[in-house]
Amino acid sequence: MPFSILISPLFDECPPWPCTHSDTDKSLDLTLKWAQQCKEQPRADGQLIFGIIQGSAYPDLREKAAKELHKIGFDGYAIGGVSVGEPEEEMYKAVDMAEPFMPKESPRYLMGVGTPPQLVEGVARGIDMFDCVLPTRVGRNGSAYTRNGMMQVKGAKFKQDFTPIEPDCTCYACQNFSKAYIRHLINVGEVLALQLLSIHNVHFYLTLMREMREAILAGTFQDYRQAFHARYVPPQKQK
Repeated sequence: MPFSILISPLFDECPPWPCTHSDTDKSLDLTLKWAQQCKEQPRADGQLIFGIIQGSAYPDLREKAAKELHKIGFDGYAIGGVSVGEPEEEMYKAVDMAEPFMPKESPRYLMGVGTPPQLVEGVARGIDMFDCVLPTRVGRNGSAYTRNGMMQVKGAKFKQDFTPIEPDCTCYACQNFSKAYIRHLINVGEVLALQLLSIHNVHFYLTLMREMREAILAGTFQDYRQAFHARYVPPQKQK
């Protein structure tokens, strides 16, 4: 039987955004209490437990969470309490608050993030792992991620466009179907369209992460980061 790894984040309480310092501190104490209890429970074979660093927008609480979880000791550490309605810059600040206190030798996981630019910026800040529903959610809404930004394939301008979503993409959707055909499927309510867009978007995300790993190993990540942002146009800036 192939060996598999199950990553289980501990049971935590995620405070809302915004949240007062006092309420966040109380919530964090509960998360830390549960963390200790979680650590003491038996595990399945191959199961890894990740501690979750909460603390909202407060540097002292993010530091407290990271240090206390490290004392308990987990296989990896996640930054939680982001992507809960806060502005993007606040999300980056939360990462910057927690990262200096996260063990260098352990995997770092940013929960619920994010868009392609957010993945690049997360990696730039020392994050290793992400989870997010965006690739399939965006696909189900008729759009695809590309190196130039998000593309609304359901748009009328693609009615006669018989090229793939991205010419150099090796995913099943791009190798076998055109934008015009996928748009047609969307317009007639065929679920295959949403499946194809989701396949492409997941492939795009996996490719992005692979390229960043390769750039890190080659010592060229900062060049990759700059080139990515120079080419990728966020939805709010698209014409």
